[in-house]
Amino acid sequence: MAGERTARVWAWIAAAREGDAPVSLAALCRAAANWLAVDGASVTVVSGLGVREPLSATGELSVRLEELLFTTGEGPGVEDFMFGSPMLIPDLELVTERWPGFVPAAVAAGARALFAFPLQAGAIRVGVLSLYRAQPGPLTPQQLADALVFGDIALQLLLDSAAGISGLAGYQPLDGLPGSRAEVYQATGMISVQLGVSLEEALVRLRAHAFAASTPLDDVAGDVVRRLLRFDPDPGPAA
Repeated sequence: MAGERTARVWAWIAAAREGDAPVSLAALCRAAANWLAVDGASVTVVSGLGVREPLSATGELSVRLEELLFTTGEGPGVEDFMFGSPMLIPDLELVTERWPGFVPAAVAAGARALFAFPLQAGAIRVGVLSLYRAQPGPLTPQQLADALVFGDIALQLLLDSAAGISGLAGYQPLDGLPGSRAEVYQATGMISVQLGVSLEEALVRLRAHAFAASTPLDDVAGDVVRRLLRFDPDPGPAA
């Protein structure tokens, strides 16, 4: 049964390719959105300092949700990566107190349900598969079982790419969103020096500034790197 399910999901992904394009995370996200009764899907890698880099997403809202997860440091896509288990949120409005920064912004953007699956091999976690719905509602047992297979295949594509494995000519599993977090890393280092704090604290300050200004984190990081924005230490108490 498990083998049949895996073969079926692979067939869905293959059918979601554009023309003769090879299998990729972009095709996987499209297939997940089509077959799991969700409105969008994305795959993100998570690396040093908890920096998230979206590799593929099915639409602007998926991209926006990833940006909110990264900017606020909250939400199911963050906690499932930390703890290594899926986070299934059928109604985001019911967990507003749990994630007060992320949930109101996500609901305002148009998401009401969010399901996140860590991509991991044993204790090694490399990313997250996220699914969202515009209306509240849980995944059915069948959809959940299929979503877990989508996650397994997404992990396989990521590991194949990292290992340089190419099963077919033109095999490009990471063909998806090109956006890089390089400027976020660079800005975090600059803020660390400006404030005399750790890199972890510098990233918290960068996120807080972006959230308070309702500005995408990448844009704020770009301003720091181009020296249009500087973080100054808080003045000490008056003598």
